[in-house]
Amino acid sequence: MATATPRPLEVQQIQAFLKAEFAGSIEGLGNEKDKDRNFLSKALAAFFLMSQAGASKAEAVAASIDGGQDHGVDSVYIGTTGVIWLVQSKYIHSGLGEPILGDASKFQLGVLDFAAGRFERFNAALQQRKAAIEAAMNGDYKLRFALAYTGTSLDEDRRTLFSDVVQRINAIHPGRAQFTRFGLSDFHDVLMARRAEQVIEVEIELQNFGLVEAPARAFYGVMRVRDLASLYQTHDHALVRANIRRYRGSSEVNAEITRTLTQAPADFLYFNNGITLLCQRITPVGPMDAQRSRGRFKLTGVSIINGAQTAGTVAQQPLAHYDTHEAYVLVTCIQEGGAADFGDRVTEYRNSQNAVTVQDFIALDDNQEDWRRTLKAAGITYIYKQSASDPHAAEKVFTAQEAANCLACSLTGTASMQLLSALRSTPERLWDRRRNLAGDAVAQTADSLYGQLFPDELTARKLWRTTQIGRMIRTTINADLATQSLEDAAFTRETIELVSHLVFTRKRTLTDAVTLTLTSAERMEISVAIDEVRSELAKACAEAHWVGKPPAEIFSHPGNLQALKADVMRALKITK
Repeated sequence: MATATPRPLEVQQIQAFLKAEFAGSIEGLGNEKDKDRNFLSKALAAFFLMSQAGASKAEAVAASIDGGQDHGVDSVYIGTTGVIWLVQSKYIHSGLGEPILGDASKFQLGVLDFAAGRFERFNAALQQRKAAIEAAMNGDYKLRFALAYTGTSLDEDRRTLFSDVVQRINAIHPGRAQFTRFGLSDFHDVLMARRAEQVIEVEIELQNFGLVEAPARAFYGVMRVRDLASLYQTHDHALVRANIRRYRGSSEVNAEITRTLTQAPADFLYFNNGITLLCQRITPVGPMDAQRSRGRFKLTGVSIINGAQTAGTVAQQPLAHYDTHEAYVLVTCIQEGGAADFGDRVTEYRNSQNAVTVQDFIALDDNQEDWRRTLKAAGITYIYKQSASDPHAAEKVFTAQEAANCLACSLTGTASMQLLSALRSTPERLWDRRRNLAGDAVAQTADSLYGQLFPDELTARKLWRTTQIGRMIRTTINADLATQSLEDAAFTRETIELVSHLVFTRKRTLTDAVTLTLTSAERMEISVAIDEVRSELAKACAEAHWVGKPPAEIFSHPGNLQALKADVMRALKITK
């Protein structure tokens, strides 16, 4: 029986947003089956114009000319900057593929007729705004035509159609026409950005400050700890959004910070490494002191990239504490600029000298934040930057560490047993973004061990489903430990990784199934697979050449794992 193709979580979230945002503002046309799709296509065009053309919601809704004789053009919007936007929008329920060639061809002809002023070929909705369009076209205008759709691809024949339009118009009016393709991932990026933390803008005062202009602009100086504490108390975790770590609460280092602040605040400037702030823009404000003894600066898009533990710790004291325990901290403010990865490199190198783990650097992978936002919109909490205020593990809460363990167990291939062995012996290697499983240096993160576990093509759905399956396996095995003898429990505990791998191999299609959360039927299917795998593994380990060997020794060596895997797969008739 054919398996349903999973509907991307991204298109489900876009659908929910469009219905919530435009309900009552847009009306779908057609029969009951077509009405919802028509509503969503209109809403998609409006959302595109709001996000890309700067239209208000009312303007974006009013731009629709969708209906009979629209000539393939669903919306027409005249922007305030001399740009006329033509949009064809297609809501694709599956979240896959592209608009059909016939619709693309119709849009191509519609754009050409519009550019040539042949408005009589369009419907009454366009005729009503003909005067405004002609007035805009009498000036020095630009024509942007866009294909907005919830699909993932655009074949070469469609690209050629629209490229020809651009060439034909620009051959007469150079630079006038431009085509924009806006697909599922583009819409989802915009949606997630709407829900992201707001850009922070603050003013700070630095004493005895200095300035560096190149290769990047930076100011450095001394700041009152009271001011730093106030900033963190106001903005909390949002202030460390670009840091590889958030404030993690009580620790030996943070306890020393507190001790200095309470017992020797005057020494804090000398004992502490200081704070690094990365900013989108740094603007000096007010009169500048020629001696640079004191200056005020407006920091736009500011984030602490080094010193989150310091900031979080000083904020634990009430501000009144610093009225009687005055302390200062060294602060460096760096303005983003230069190479595209400049901010990431500053973050990485500034943290390389501190007590951070290799796992902390996964925060530099933009995919991690994309997965977090996507899952958050679905009510799932994914934690890849740990902090003291994180919720405890729960039914809909999971961490990057738990996910990595499950992903490692789910991978197949010739090196899968070496990966299980590494998971057991050196789990920190899972986060290595510079070396592969063999320990060789790699040029691209995609070729690293981390890149194998968290590839760019990994979806938020697969990440969560894989974790749910792995969690279910581990929970089932751990539940049996309490009722077993010490000897049996020691054996059972050592089997977790191999049992997980075998269950994932046996039920490999479940990680890519349709729903975000495992269904009752899927959980029953996994439960049966766990029992079958454990039963056959116990039989395999009862063979003479395994008897008497310590379980830790049996399940640590890749060769042993491979032999046991082969026995179980043969018994259960699992194909590779």
